[in-house]
Amino acid sequence: MSKMQALFNYLKKPKKGQQFSLIVTLILVYVFMAAVNGSRFLSLYNLSSMAYQLPLIGLLSIGMMISELSGGINLSIIANTNFNGIIIYLVLNFLTQGKMTESSLPFIIIAVAAGFLASALIGVFNGLLIIKLNIPAILATLGTMTLFQGINLVLTRGYTVSGFPEKLIFIGNGTVFGIPVPILLFIIVVVITHFILDRSSFGKKLYMTGANQRAGKFSNIDVSKVIILEYVLSACFASVTSLVMIGQMNSVKANYAESYLLVAILASFLGGVDPAGGFGKLSGMVLAAVILQLISTGLNLMRLDPFVITTMWGAIIIIILVVKEFTSFIIAKMSRFRRPQ
Repeated sequence: MSKMQALFNYLKKPKKGQQFSLIVTLILVYVFMAAVNGSRFLSLYNLSSMAYQLPLIGLLSIGMMISELSGGINLSIIANTNFNGIIIYLVLNFLTQGKMTESSLPFIIIAVAAGFLASALIGVFNGLLIIKLNIPAILATLGTMTLFQGINLVLTRGYTVSGFPEKLIFIGNGTVFGIPVPILLFIIVVVITHFILDRSSFGKKLYMTGANQRAGKFSNIDVSKVIILEYVLSACFASVTSLVMIGQMNSVKANYAESYLLVAILASFLGGVDPAGGFGKLSGMVLAAVILQLISTGLNLMRLDPFVITTMWGAIIIIILVVKEFTSFIIAKMSRFRRPQ
């Protein structure tokens, strides 16, 4: 095994006890929400509902994780998601002369491709600002977030636009053999992302760039290319999320899902991604997304006052962090008493 491969294997590993603590947290959250909500939480209808909702949190969280592996962040991911949906609407509206519900499959493919291209260009723009102008990622993506929030408002004039074709709505609201399409799409995306991060040369270079950008340059890694591709990949997750949102809401708007930005950042932190870059594992992100979805669904079923939900959300997040740190501490202590092989 080469030194580069050994370094990559070390970087992509979760911190000691990370995966175990996430599994423990998931079980505790599930048991607590089931105890509080009873049969409503355990019902098939509720599980199906979560299968539709989880991909929104999961896709955005993984997109945020991708941007953080180099030590960056993508605050523009929600604005990009909405921009993608608005581009799809504008292209379909133009191609069908205002009769979107009658869109043919070729027109839908063209519109979706245009949306992906628009999102990818935002990713390129973010990458260029960060790597070529040396603007910190948090400031660069804050700027693009604000810019495209404004563009989204201009394009829609602040209104909600709706009336998408059934074939497009199916992506976010359909079922295949009784299984919700969004959760199938999420699983496919997770598998593809696993191969990108763990099996491709780009994934190895991304982890190494995040661990030590200067060392990466001395290892003949084109850091500029890696970071630009990183933000393009993050933007692609925004595009896929947009398709799911369009299907579930049959509409697009300039400020849909703005609250998900904080959730995506939180999920990446809970999933074990190091904000400084270089460390993090996809499985941890998926577990974190499931935990946050369980919390969200459980609190909604309790039908609490929104202000109380906000309070409980914060309290549960603190409990999660305490459980994670406690289990990691126990694992670390136990490992000291293991006899060497």
